Amino acid sequence: MSLRQVPGAGMHAISIIRSEHRNLGAVLYSLEQLLAQVAEGKQPDFAVFHGLLTYIDRFLNRFHHPKEDLYLFPRLRERASASAELIARLEQQHVEGELLFVKLLKALSAFEFSGDDELERFRSSLLAYTTFEREHALLEESELLPLAQDSLQAADWMEIDAAFNANRDPMFGEQSQ
Repeated sequence: MSLRQVPGAGMHAISIIRSEHRNLGAVLYSLEQLLAQVAEGKQPDFAVFHGLLTYIDRFLNRFHHPKEDLYLFPRLRERASASAELIARLEQQHVEGELLFVKLLKALSAFEFSGDDELERFRSSLLAYTTFEREHALLEESELLPLAQDSLQAADWMEIDAAFNANRDPMFGEQSQ
């Protein structure tokens, strides 16, 4: 029995995932706007940069992606063999995203301590990261979630819903909705 045959099954997890993607999008946009202000000559507010990156690290990298890896991806891989290549790609992107994130943190640190000589490296790292994460979220929403809706069963969604429902988003409310 697919999700389409069980009204409401899985819609909570899907809603949370989409909400978390929107929240991440807002953070990425904020990072880009701060960068644009610096490019226009405004003094960098490193505390805000660090705060936004801490949010990404503490929430996206420690809750959102691991729950996809531990709950959504394995269930979908079991139910839809056609999803294996897509899931492998998304799992690899989670690893690549972490590496880009570390590179961004190092570039921010270099910019903060060495000044304008490191601005271009920071700008390049930030834009590479924001572009990557937006494309990753789009792939999940355009390909993975529809496949999950069509393939997963109500019992699968119960576990996935419970896992994502436990996410507590420190920036966008007590719980992602």
